[in-house]
Amino acid sequence: MDIIYHPEKTRSRRDMGWIKLFQSFNPSLPPSPDRKHFGVMIILDNGIIAPGGKGFGMHPHENMEILSVVISGEMVHSDTYGNQGVNVANAIQLISAGTGIQHSEYNHSPDMPIDNLQIWFLPKVLDIKPKYQTMISRPEDRKSKLQLLTSPKGDENSLVINQDVWVWRGTFDRDQEITYQKQSKNNIVYLFVIEGEAVSSKRNLSRRDGLGIADQETSEVKMIFNEPTDILIIDVPKTN
Repeated sequence: MDIIYHPEKTRSRRDMGWIKLFQSFNPSLPPSPDRKHFGVMIILDNGIIAPGGKGFGMHPHENMEILSVVISGEMVHSDTYGNQGVNVANAIQLISAGTGIQHSEYNHSPDMPIDNLQIWFLPKVLDIKPKYQTMISRPEDRKSKLQLLTSPKGDENSLVINQDVWVWRGTFDRDQEITYQKQSKNNIVYLFVIEGEAVSSKRNLSRRDGLGIADQETSEVKMIFNEPTDILIIDVPKTN
């Protein structure tokens, strides 16, 4: 089994004052040689954005699937297709940039920082019409089970992503165990612990640790939770 273990302390770290940025993957500036990508997942950022209107001004994207998971805080989104609103804690946002979209994101709170995950995937089909989607992943919707956040066909009320990617989030109690069944034989699986402690593939995972199971022959991934745990499971094609 091909295992890639990414402890939290090995993420790249940049403090720009208004944002503290922790990166697990970056194709241009990888923290280490095995951090350029994981299959079609090319960026996994964890940004802590300062309060008081701090954030990203209007900027462009094209031909990219950009998933945001707001762990805490309030993010104001606005884009050139007229979508705007405040994404609060537990909000999930997906931008299919396609032929091109510009957007901005700011901290809506005067006194509370944002803890946000942003995950970029290469698209399956290029130059589609841009699309913006949101949902709320309420704690009760993922208590002791996996909630589907994205899927190619929007199964289980998930967001429709332009790629063979399934992203799940679950919150589990201490001593619970689960077995995740991979959705496609061509895919590989990445685990990211938001909070808590888990064991998978003989690796102990703590807060913001990542674990990639990069073997396409592996059809299932087992997890045991040593503490109450909030976890993402990212099921992605190995190649585009």
